[in-house]
Amino acid sequence: MKLARTFFISASFLIAGSIAEPVMAQDTASMSVTVHVSDSAGYVVDRSSLDRARFAIVSENGDAALLLTDTAIVAQMTDRGLQHINSADAKDTTKSVVGKMVTRMAVAALGSLFDHGIAYNVRDLSDANYADGRLQLLGSKGQELFRDVKINDTPLMESFRADDAKAFAARVRAARR
Repeated sequence: MKLARTFFISASFLIAGSIAEPVMAQDTASMSVTVHVSDSAGYVVDRSSLDRARFAIVSENGDAALLLTDTAIVAQMTDRGLQHINSADAKDTTKSVVGKMVTRMAVAALGSLFDHGIAYNVRDLSDANYADGRLQLLGSKGQELFRDVKINDTPLMESFRADDAKAFAARVRAARR
């Protein structure tokens, strides 16, 4: 399924349910994901097992991954990241039934959305490298893919160990040849 020109998801799970309780009474544990894809080259795919990829790297916190398949690069949540989202209401310290209900509804509604990845065809890339502390995957028009993707306010492309990111860039360049 091709994405429209702009695909934007911003989800923040305040574990305690902000409607029912004052902010000061809430648990501060949260999970947020922000994705902004500004072109139509990206497409939504089902999540894939990391061991089915030609090469994969996982963010330092373990919540997200980049996979290199035979034809695409896929950004997706890891099993750990999904578990973090799905267990949000388990950490809920809210005493209010309404607050718990709102939190569970948000997790249920958005959980299946995060059980997908965003992919770009390798043939649509112009370059891959590691510079300025982040992995840079450049599209055919020079735009940085996944540049605006954030997991818990951390840019995805800055969340990988430098050695992993450099290895991923090298594998992507080799796959383009």
